[in-house]
Amino acid sequence: MIAMRTRWIWVFVILSVNANAAVYSVGPGQPYEELGSLPWMTLAPGDTVRIHWRSKPYASKIFLRVSGTPENPIVIRGIPNENGDLPVLSGENATTDPQFIGYFSRQWTEDLGLFLIHRNTRVPPVDEESYKPKHIIFEYLEITGVKPSNTFIDQDGKTRNYNRFSSAIHALEVENLTIRYCKIHDNAQGIFTNTNDGGEGYISRNILIEYNEIWGNGNADDNGIEHNIYTQAAGTIIQFNRMGSLRPGSRGANIKDRSSGTIIRYNWIEGSARLLDLVETEGGWRIILNEPNYHDVYVYGNIFVNDMTNDPFGVNMIHFGFDNDPELAKRGTLYFYHNTIFIKGDKENFWYVKVFDVTDDNDPATTEGRVNLYNNIVHKEGTTQLTLMRDGGTLYFYANNWLYEDYDELGYGATAEINYIVNPILGSDPGFTDASAGDFTLTRSSPAVDRSHSLPAHIVSNYPLTKEYVKHADSKDRTLSGTAFDLGALEYEGVTGLGNEDNDNPIIPFQLFDNYPNPFNPATTIAYRLFQPGWVELTVYNLQGMVVANPVSEYQEAGRHSAFFNADHLPGGVYFYRLRVGNLSEVKKMVLLK
Repeated sequence: MIAMRTRWIWVFVILSVNANAAVYSVGPGQPYEELGSLPWMTLAPGDTVRIHWRSKPYASKIFLRVSGTPENPIVIRGIPNENGDLPVLSGENATTDPQFIGYFSRQWTEDLGLFLIHRNTRVPPVDEESYKPKHIIFEYLEITGVKPSNTFIDQDGKTRNYNRFSSAIHALEVENLTIRYCKIHDNAQGIFTNTNDGGEGYISRNILIEYNEIWGNGNADDNGIEHNIYTQAAGTIIQFNRMGSLRPGSRGANIKDRSSGTIIRYNWIEGSARLLDLVETEGGWRIILNEPNYHDVYVYGNIFVNDMTNDPFGVNMIHFGFDNDPELAKRGTLYFYHNTIFIKGDKENFWYVKVFDVTDDNDPATTEGRVNLYNNIVHKEGTTQLTLMRDGGTLYFYANNWLYEDYDELGYGATAEINYIVNPILGSDPGFTDASAGDFTLTRSSPAVDRSHSLPAHIVSNYPLTKEYVKHADSKDRTLSGTAFDLGALEYEGVTGLGNEDNDNPIIPFQLFDNYPNPFNPATTIAYRLFQPGWVELTVYNLQGMVVANPVSEYQEAGRHSAFFNADHLPGGVYFYRLRVGNLSEVKKMVLLK
């Protein structure tokens, strides 16, 4: 007998669609062969650029000055192949198309990126100073090779090297920029957004970076000014990304942020010279400094992995305050909650590691930075000495926090204060499932299970803990599995919701997650967890019950799995996907928008 458990998720979508929107397709068998030949300068709201996978990387430099609208953004979308491989856009030997002649500054901007987002300041009629590109989405692209050792062909046909500060996506001013489901690696810098003085037209706003894999960027030197992500904007959200380490030898930060309203949540963040560098704005300070939440930053639900046996790694992991101008320093609070920090190091590699570095300008009248801790896990393996604070500011232990028991409060010469409003839970083992394999889920016996305390009301109202990171570059809802939420970034899953069973002996053999994104166009990811090994069938049906895809048909081991479903060849509409394991199955609904 087949047991069918069906949960219908009805999705009602109301869209304001531009009837004149165009779709430009580039790739094998498409109207355009090369990326540079598309009419980039005349893209209009609702237009979509579809970049189809091909075996040879695309190599075109693009100047992007166009704008979409909230209802009709301009979308630059990669179309993966049947294996889920993303189309590759490479800076190596990239060419500037003749349509961009004059738009790039030969001296200042042409060597800054593969995609340069900037108003037109050079070719008549020029954009007004109040204009900036808006509502642009990049998705499903792999961007690589934008680095000073690589060359490109500029608008004059000359071969030049990239700037050491160049980026895969380099925005000088932009509003409502979204970058998602991309792989960005082996560049001098991954993503850069800037803000400058001169008024609102020079202020970048509303940056969303999500579901990407970003790693191996930076330059192998001691300069340390190039990073995986460098954001300076009014409103920055970085979520659900896998942030791998920078290029070996690089001394940059994994995430460098000079924004107001910064939220960094549900990411996997690996060791770099600094894992987070949260400091003062440099450009546009007359506006940015007065933005809501300029002085406060919210960091939650992240997994920090600082392996000090591999280069690069962080000695001073999380920096908050300023690095150049103390007058513009962040003087508020770094709200740090439900994060998991794992440090591995021996004194042969480095003698100490310091978790927080709140910059102190030695002026008691201006030094106000503080870090508030709620429901975190901080664990260390090896002989490297764990130190909480490097410099100044104040660290507050609120709620429960699990902390490795052998630690120093302050680094040498530090002036910081530490206040234990709630004493941490000290121990030598937080009960990770398998830290050596990067599995920081908790076992039933973990001292962090069901130990969280409530968060402040303004956090619950405005920045609630609702998700958790899933390896890799994925997410799921965080649901209560006991009497209270667990400490750290991941919830123990020994309780299925059907009883108090361990994952190795559940009532059902699997858990099927909602596909993401949903609605989608043209691709989505279907994730599921097997609580025991078995034969797995994942099938996609249309409304008529016809099979349109069979992404999985094989024996799989227990654990989390995901399948990539590309519906590029299918018409828009409602589809269903069914996961069958043994004699049990579950069906869910998804919507393809075209």
